[in-house]
Amino acid sequence: MEKEIFVIKESGEKERFDIVKARKAVKRSGLSEKDTDGIIKKFLPRLYNGITTRKIYALLFELIEEKRPEASSRFNLKRALMELGPAGYNFEDFMGKLLELYGYRVVVRQIIDGKCVRHEIDLIAEKGNERYMCECKFHNAGGVKCRIQEALYTYARFLDLCNSQAAEKDKRFTRPWLISNTKFSEDVQQYAECMGFPLLGWRYPFDNGLERMIESKKCYPITVIKTNSKNHQKLLASRIITIFDVPENVDKLASVSGLHINTAQKIIETANQIR
Repeated sequence: MEKEIFVIKESGEKERFDIVKARKAVKRSGLSEKDTDGIIKKFLPRLYNGITTRKIYALLFELIEEKRPEASSRFNLKRALMELGPAGYNFEDFMGKLLELYGYRVVVRQIIDGKCVRHEIDLIAEKGNERYMCECKFHNAGGVKCRIQEALYTYARFLDLCNSQAAEKDKRFTRPWLISNTKFSEDVQQYAECMGFPLLGWRYPFDNGLERMIESKKCYPITVIKTNSKNHQKLLASRIITIFDVPENVDKLASVSGLHINTAQKIIETANQIR
């Protein structure tokens, strides 16, 4: 590139366009090196100073979809997670299904008495000697990070539960676990490291963030499939949360979701291409 290009992030911040980051995003969709090179080559002439990250995403999505429609669904992952909203219950259910694929025993939305107050726990995840109190912080807008208040709140709830006299010894939580579909601010990372509890979010931990865990198991949210928001909500309301929940039988899918038979067929075909 002959000149520096600055892009506008969804938070309103400016940053230099990073071609390496763009290549990695395209490559993560499952394209080969050759196809990735071809898409980046087509994309660069359409780049301009002051372009938004939303516009960059749209341009890359369009080029990937032209090349391989199933890859565009994987590229859509970050926004697909946000489209699990507007409430956070679907994200909690999605995380429960994902963690089960990694060998955790998971229970969703439990009411438990602490020393001072009762708490609704988003997820209880057990594996080995660990019993996690999981707090799922869902954000349905771009440019939003998980802030320190959410980390402090999570740890305070954990302490109240730990201090409860009602908790049986084998039912006590060993650690809290803060999970988000977005990034964490630096002070959240610092606080969690200091207090010794894990975080899981977009690109965090850096070597095994949420997106990598999803891609490794191919446990994509149903919202990666290209259709309108109304159809997404019908699927979610039918408890079809991930692409693994899509039945193979088109009549069954149409029946449980209320989708038109042709739409149901396209959903099944796309899910089979991705998983």
